[in-house]
Amino acid sequence: MAQDGYAVVSSDGPGEYPIITESRAGNDGADVEVTPGTVAYVTTGGPVPHGADSVVQIEDSEPVNDITNVRKRVKILVEVPRGHDIREVGSDIQKGAVVLRSGELIGIAEIGLLATVGVTTVKVYPTPKVAVLSTGDELVVPSTKSLGRGQIRDSNRPMLLTAALQYQCKVVDLGIACDSEESINKIVDAAIESKVDVLLTSGGVSMGDRDLVKPILKTKGTILFQKDRHQHLPATLALGVSTYPGVPPGVHPMGLIRPADRTTQPIPGPTTGNPIGC
Repeated sequence: MAQDGYAVVSSDGPGEYPIITESRAGNDGADVEVTPGTVAYVTTGGPVPHGADSVVQIEDSEPVNDITNVRKRVKILVEVPRGHDIREVGSDIQKGAVVLRSGELIGIAEIGLLATVGVTTVKVYPTPKVAVLSTGDELVVPSTKSLGRGQIRDSNRPMLLTAALQYQCKVVDLGIACDSEESINKIVDAAIESKVDVLLTSGGVSMGDRDLVKPILKTKGTILFQKDRHQHLPATLALGVSTYPGVPPGVHPMGLIRPADRTTQPIPGPTTGNPIGC
């Protein structure tokens, strides 16, 4: 394959030559051989005729007016090395080369690559749909200009939403739920009914009488694991980092809910701020 120009025998060098055939993208010029002292017009992507071993770009040539009008001629202005501006068949992807590996994200470029090698069907996992909910009467949206007594801006939710986006997940922002069973139940039920794959909640999983997330989640599915100071549990599914004043930072696995018809996947971490449950 070549650029727009003239397929030549490189040893001929500069000079005036007859154009014996044209080879455009497709299968033109298949029955014609370029011999020393002749050239062939080629277009980008067109096959290089047999006998030619290099291509001179159009910019390095001049048309010649032939008064006999028997055959078109061209003046080659430069000398080019063997193989100049020719791409060998298969030079872009070698035989046996790995074009994509398991676990790679299929995007625009990958679709084009698969089409190039003739692959029209691949096994894929759907993009996870992650819902994020913050809970707590003390929370206000980050755009709040002036904080009232006991209020803090919600930082976990935008952080978790961004983390999910960075992992190419679809995200659902569930906002802030106040510390009431009605509020949390309503939002959690709506999330489950919308068939989210992962529900991340922030807050409400400690031991206070207003920490309602864990008891509510227990009614929705099965607790696979939860924080237990007497057990050393692996923190591979859900992570939370406690940054309360006077408490050393540490990673604590929180409650993970799996509804009857859903499955679990590893969740990236760690996170900061209030303990995170999912």
